[in-house]
Amino acid sequence: LSPDAPISCGIYRLEAGTPLEYTYTYHEMKIILDGEFDISDETGQKVHATKGDVFYFPKGAKIKFETKTFGLGFYTGQRKEGGA
Repeated sequence: LSPDAPISCGIYRLEAGTPLEYTYTYHEMKIILDGEFDISDETGQKVHATKGDVFYFPKGAKIKFETKTFGLGFYTGQRKEGGA
């Protein structure tokens, strides 16, 4: 492991309402644990994600997360502390 970019992980939950628009400054993997997400990127690509789906978001990706109900995901990425 690099001391400049330790691995971090956690649980991400999104409720119906305001979408999250996020620009990745690091590479991340996410697995959907429960619920659903509508995920889109800056190219217009869209996917409806449900339990068991796995995603890779490369550094620099601009991603929009939305849900009509709720979504719960586990994420892991290599980033500096406070680099979110």
